Amino acid sequence: RLLGMNSWGLRIGSALVGALLVLYLIIALRRLYGESIALLSGLLTATALHSTIIFRSATPDPLLILLVTIALLSYLRGYIYPEIRTREFHWAYAAMALATLDKGPIGFLLPGLIIVLFLLLRQQLPLLWKEGRLTTGIPLFLMIMLPWYLAVGIETHWNWDRLFIFEQNIGRFDDSMQGHRGPWFYYLISTFLGMLPWSIFLPQVLHDLWLKRRHFLQNQAIPLFLLLWAGIWIAFFTLSATKLPNYVWEAYPPLFILLAFWFEKIRVQSKLPPTWGLALSFGTLFLVGLALSIFAAWVLPLREPHLPGMVEIGFPYMLAAVFAMLLMWQKHWSAAWASLGVGSIVLSGLLVFVILPPIDTLKPSRAMGQEIAAIQGKHPYHLASWDWFQPSFLFYAGRGDMPIRHLSSLAELRAVLGKNPLYLVCPSRDVSAVVAAIPQDYQAQNLTTAYEIYSHENISLLQIKNLPHAKGTRPAPLVPDPVKIE
Repeated sequence: RLLGMNSWGLRIGSALVGALLVLYLIIALRRLYGESIALLSGLLTATALHSTIIFRSATPDPLLILLVTIALLSYLRGYIYPEIRTREFHWAYAAMALATLDKGPIGFLLPGLIIVLFLLLRQQLPLLWKEGRLTTGIPLFLMIMLPWYLAVGIETHWNWDRLFIFEQNIGRFDDSMQGHRGPWFYYLISTFLGMLPWSIFLPQVLHDLWLKRRHFLQNQAIPLFLLLWAGIWIAFFTLSATKLPNYVWEAYPPLFILLAFWFEKIRVQSKLPPTWGLALSFGTLFLVGLALSIFAAWVLPLREPHLPGMVEIGFPYMLAAVFAMLLMWQKHWSAAWASLGVGSIVLSGLLVFVILPPIDTLKPSRAMGQEIAAIQGKHPYHLASWDWFQPSFLFYAGRGDMPIRHLSSLAELRAVLGKNPLYLVCPSRDVSAVVAAIPQDYQAQNLTTAYEIYSHENISLLQIKNLPHAKGTRPAPLVPDPVKIE
C-alpha cells in the first residue's frame, strides 16, 4: 500500500523482519548472556553474508527464521528462569503457531523435536507435561493456527491442504523439486559460506565446547540447547532430497550466539587463541576472497559470457582478513572484529549496488512486464507460458494479482485465447511451434526477445490477439520484430 506493487514493496517486509530478528536477539539474550554478548550476537547476524540475500528476498523464509528463533529462545528463557516460565512458554507456543501459518508443519515439528531431545538428554522429559504449560499452550497454538487451515480447506474442498502438506512439505523432503538437490555435505558448505566472515572461527568454537564434553549435559544447559538447535536443524534437512541454502538459516542464530560468547571470552581474558588456529581462520577467509575473485573474473565468464567481470567481489574479504589478523596479533580485539564486520558490509554494498544490477538485466521478467504495461495500460489481458516460467515474470507481467496458464501442450492454446490479448512467454526456439498452433483468426507478434541467465537461452514474449479478417483466410505468418539481444 505504501510503496506500490514493485520490488521495494515486496522486499521491505523481509528487511523489516531481519531488523526485528537482530533486535530480538539483542533483547532476549541480555539475561542469558549479558549485554555485550547480546549486542555482538545481533551484529554478527546482521553482517553475515547470507543476511544480505535472505533479508531482501520476497519469500516466506525470513519470517520463519524470526518466529523459530523467538520460539526456541523463549522456551530456553522459560526453562532457565522459572519465574518467567509461563510467559515465555506461551510466547513459544504462539511463535510456533505463527511459524506453522507461515511455512507449514516445519514451524512446530522441528522446534518441538529440539525441545524434546534437549529434555531427554538432560533426563528431564517429565518437565514437558509437568511444567510445559501444555493445557494452555496447545489451545493457544490451535487457536492461532487452525482457523486459517480449516477455512482454506473448506474453501478449496481440502485440495489446498492436501497439496500443501503432501506435495510442498512431504514431497520436498522425499524427492527433489525444481532441480534443487545436493550431496550429503551440501549444508556444511552452504552454512560455512552463508555465515561468512564469522564462520571461519566455528572450528575453534566447537573445539572449545568439545573440551568441556564430560560435564556438558548437566552443567552446560544453554550451550547444549544451542548446539542441539543448530545440529538437529542441519541434520534434518541434510536428509531431505530437496536442498536450498535458505532451509537451514534457522540454524544460524544459535551458532552466532556461540561465536559471540567465544569472542567475548577472548576480549575479557585478553588472551590470544592458539596461533595456528588464528592463522588457519584468517588464511581461510583470505583464500575464500581470492577464490571469489578468480571465479568471478575468469571462470564464470567462460561459462556465462553475458556476465561482466567481477574481480572486485573478493577484495573485501581479503583486506578484512589481513587487517583483522594484524589487529588481533596486537590484542586490539574490538578493532579486529570491527574490521571483519566492515569487510562484510563493504561486500554487501558491492553485491547490492555494483554486482547485482548487471545480473538483473539478464532476467527479462521486469522488461517484459514493463512492455505489457505500456501496451495494455488498464485494459484486460491474459497470461500464459510454454516451456519456461519464472515467478518474477508473473509478478511483473501480471499486475501483482493475475493468474497465468502453464500450457502442458500447445493444443491447449486454443482454450486460453479469447477476445482479450494473450501474452505468452516461451523459449525463442519454440516460437515457430507456438505460431503454428495459433487458430486462423488470431495473429501473433514477437514483442521482445532477451537472454535469460537461469535457463541460459533466449526467451520471447508473444502478443496473440484476435484480428477480424475475411472468412477462410489466414493472417500473414509471424515476422519477428528486429530485437537487440544482449
